[in-house]
Amino acid sequence: MDSKTRVLDAMYGRKIDHVPVSWYTHFPDQTDNTVADQIRWARNTDMDMLCIETDGYMEWDCGKTPIKTPEALRGMKPHKKDDPYIEGQVDRAKRIAEGLPDKAVTYMLFTPFGTIKHSLNSPNQEWEVMDLLRADPDAVRHAMEVIEEDNFTLIERLRKETELTGLFVSMQNCEQDRFEKEEYISLLSPYDKRLIAAVNSAFPKEQNIVHLCSWRGIPNNIEIWQAYDYSTVNWAVSIETGLGLKEGRTFFHEGSVLMGGFDNRPEGVLYRGSEEEIKAETKRLIKSAGKDRLILCSDCSVQKDTPDAHLRWVAEAAREI
Repeated sequence: MDSKTRVLDAMYGRKIDHVPVSWYTHFPDQTDNTVADQIRWARNTDMDMLCIETDGYMEWDCGKTPIKTPEALRGMKPHKKDDPYIEGQVDRAKRIAEGLPDKAVTYMLFTPFGTIKHSLNSPNQEWEVMDLLRADPDAVRHAMEVIEEDNFTLIERLRKETELTGLFVSMQNCEQDRFEKEEYISLLSPYDKRLIAAVNSAFPKEQNIVHLCSWRGIPNNIEIWQAYDYSTVNWAVSIETGLGLKEGRTFFHEGSVLMGGFDNRPEGVLYRGSEEEIKAETKRLIKSAGKDRLILCSDCSVQKDTPDAHLRWVAEAAREI
């Protein structure tokens, strides 16, 4: 069984030979649009599924157009479908998927509000984006509608022009210290849900992933996202209170594929552990959640300097159980 088949069988709830493994990390070096580096990393770590990170495109218009004021947000217009901002992402996804034909490959998308936040490119972006929203909600809504249209354009091109297995949708901004639940549901959930619907229309829902991001280390109002339309869900078992892999079996939709298990932070065993410790944790995770409908992964992007060997040890241990 090759890696891609193993991942798809896990996603569809079919019998697998062993639990598949998936990783994603940042590639700030833009040489060759990160294609060669991401392919090399996927091979060196022996992963079954690669999620392509969007470094260089995480900021709207690749960061060339600052959108730090309400006036700038109001002036935003959607990109043409052949704009370099769209074209570069299609090129990256297309060539990486072609370079890894035996592995599952997904491409990461962010919600519109998340893209605005990333485009501020500031150490305080989490709070600066909130200031923008409070100062001029209509300007933020306009910007989200523009980014939403760009996302829809990108999704359609990825569907038509690449051999991606599916798409990886990153949910952010739902931390318990950011929004009241009702405010998030009113302002942001409609954009979240439309993005997921577009992704599930372009690729089979079973082949897409919804990532419930906790990269700041703050628990989310995760029950808001719990109700979304996903089949495979990746969340931070090390951050969300009382929501390990085992608990995920009953918290998320019945029959959901669980993706995760490893703390991605420097203090986590994945980064600092010995071979013995990492393999023991791999087997513990599988035993806790069961082999079916499970993909081992990290809470979020693994540290860029995590040794490849540490990730290979997870794949090796998964084959032993």
